[in-house]
Amino acid sequence: MDSGPPNDIYELHCGPHSCNNMDVLTGKPHIPPPKGPVPGVKTVNPPRCLTPLSVAPKLVPLPSPLPADLARNGSFTATHSVSVHLLPAAFPRSASPVGPIQVPPMDSFASKEEKAEWLKKGLAEILWIDEESRKFHPDPRAGFTLPEIGLWSTVMRIKRNECAKDRKGVTIVATHPIGFHKEIWEPVFRHLIDITERPNSPIRIDEIWSLECIAHGDAALINGRYLPKLPDRRDYGRDIANLLINFLPEKAGQDVPQLLERLPPSVAARRAANGLPNRLVLGLGHSLGADATVRCALEWPAIFGAIVVSESTLFPASQSGSRAGPVVIKSTLGRRSAWPSREEAKKGLLRSPMFAAWDPAAVDAYVRYGMYEDPATGQIRLKCPPGVEACEFTRRQTMNEAFELMPTIDESLEIRWIMGAKEGASALVGGPEVAQAIIWRRPQNTTNILIPGGGHLVVQEQPKAVADDVAMFLRYKFANEKQVDKARL
Repeated sequence: MDSGPPNDIYELHCGPHSCNNMDVLTGKPHIPPPKGPVPGVKTVNPPRCLTPLSVAPKLVPLPSPLPADLARNGSFTATHSVSVHLLPAAFPRSASPVGPIQVPPMDSFASKEEKAEWLKKGLAEILWIDEESRKFHPDPRAGFTLPEIGLWSTVMRIKRNECAKDRKGVTIVATHPIGFHKEIWEPVFRHLIDITERPNSPIRIDEIWSLECIAHGDAALINGRYLPKLPDRRDYGRDIANLLINFLPEKAGQDVPQLLERLPPSVAARRAANGLPNRLVLGLGHSLGADATVRCALEWPAIFGAIVVSESTLFPASQSGSRAGPVVIKSTLGRRSAWPSREEAKKGLLRSPMFAAWDPAAVDAYVRYGMYEDPATGQIRLKCPPGVEACEFTRRQTMNEAFELMPTIDESLEIRWIMGAKEGASALVGGPEVAQAIIWRRPQNTTNILIPGGGHLVVQEQPKAVADDVAMFLRYKFANEKQVDKARL
């Protein structure tokens, strides 16, 4: 069993209390603060402001029938039920060419050389469009346009069957990594509900809203050809705000239609400024979802009581020239995306070291809900195809901006970081020193923990350990909260 990283990975960069490499909340290993002043880094000033939330003049036509998994409605655990809902996504979106990159089936190439040449050209196209996106006047050939039609968000709702009258009820809003979907959190949710439903728990989970990125899961199937070619993850942050400010029901547990109803503008304005009455809200994000949660908290801190972020991919502009990005994009373009059956898909995935490291329940959630049966061919396909997933690794400017702005997050908003302890967990952002800088960029009211046996995908690899830490943080943060009618502490 992996016992975590050797102490010296972070020892050289400790703060004044370098002899104590333990998290103050749990007494377990964590990433300590950097020693002394952090060197200055290249900036991206001025960071772009988030576009205000508006109502789309029209929406993408809903397909008929809707994707099959949107009909899910029933028991989740002995105490909680699950349903899936639709809502208009945040509008407008960032400028982008319209329509995802179409990737030919990898077995359609006549030779390895032909496949390699296509991947080379596909990577070059993505990197060129990404480069043009950072220009004040992009090349017209790139096709950047401002969307005039609204996209759809999909969200999984898990609600407690009975109101938690004698315990503190919490609402969780969760967001997922690139290439995954709203159900990928389910193993964590099940463990978390099990922990908080124990007789001695002062906390109950009123609701969990697991929000899908618009180009992933069932949302990708609905939005289809209207998807942006180059998504911007700051819009995923706006989607979180859109759900919490404009659509989340006033009270936990109330019945809602599959198509969520927009709240009156007066209610939305109060929420944006003062938080959500009658709810304690925890933002919970992983990787792409962590970036989105941080970006949302920068703009709308009042809507959260606290945030828990795992393995964010925020990083300074000085890391934007890393070779890791193009390598990841190219390998993603070339990944397999269709199988004869779910059984064959699972077998194939488990031959990959990445998926082999996952908890079996996470693999099952990915195979069951991250794929669909193509009615035209009968094949099992990824809901988030390789061309869409690959393009999500671009738009580094958003990651740089959020990194730069992190010190401005309201100091009263507590941040808990859950990080993988395995060597290489932070490779995507540039290594342990960069991860350390990210975590302590806003040092006030911040703690973190290293999860043994977890890498960048710690949520999928160690769901029980992640749930244990989230449950601990909920008890610490909310158990003694006197004002249940406030979202902020």
